[in-house]
Amino acid sequence: MVESRQIDGRTVTFRHEGGGGPALVCIHGSADNHHAYDRLLDALPNRDRYAINLPDRAGTEGPALGTVAQMETFLSRFIESEVEGDYLVVGHSLGGGVAIEHALASTSEHLKGIVLLATGARLRVHPMILQSFEQGAKTGELPPLPPGLYEQDVDPAIVEEAATARELTPIETGGTDWRAADGFDRMANAKDIQVPALIIAGTNDALTPPKYAEYLAATIPDNELHVIEGAGHMLVMERAAEVARRIESMGTR
Repeated sequence: MVESRQIDGRTVTFRHEGGGGPALVCIHGSADNHHAYDRLLDALPNRDRYAINLPDRAGTEGPALGTVAQMETFLSRFIESEVEGDYLVVGHSLGGGVAIEHALASTSEHLKGIVLLATGARLRVHPMILQSFEQGAKTGELPPLPPGLYEQDVDPAIVEEAATARELTPIETGGTDWRAADGFDRMANAKDIQVPALIIAGTNDALTPPKYAEYLAATIPDNELHVIEGAGHMLVMERAAEVARRIESMGTR
């Protein structure tokens, strides 16, 4: 169910499905919105779960936020407003940077861990992606998809579903997201994360290749790493059932 709230004078939209805890609070990647998590949330029917729209997309009021630190502040205010009790932050791509930032900033005893999907401690963005969004903002045409976004034999229905959902994110906002990702760097601080981390990567991901996940696993003190053979950057959609199983087993190893 998609809901909306007024938080700090801004209308915030999010998908929320009730269930048991700890709650999952999910943050999407660049140029995306809560629909990136639809398949994953559907694969976790027994959990209390939220998928948030960052500002300036899919019903959440703008302006868009230009840094990961600002996005973390937005996330923290959402959690304070809407989430009761223990929770995990699930972050895909840029959202993984927000999850890392939250783990470093939060002092809440209710934060029980983070789930890092196709992300890294630093998220450098290829200049061609930044340029394509700058050009798209001028022409009004959606930029082409970056290589490695999907696995080789991806279901065409997933690609079509994602393309339709991305129309809810303005091109200019997508460009702001990618620039925020490009400016994110917590390589020197990942060692200070004090909560458990579940790290999941795909071997076919050209945007955040497995070496990003391996660095996180070598640096975060308490972590569990899974590299999915053949998965692309959008493993949150392509491999939703497998990611859901890993989340459900988090902490039982």
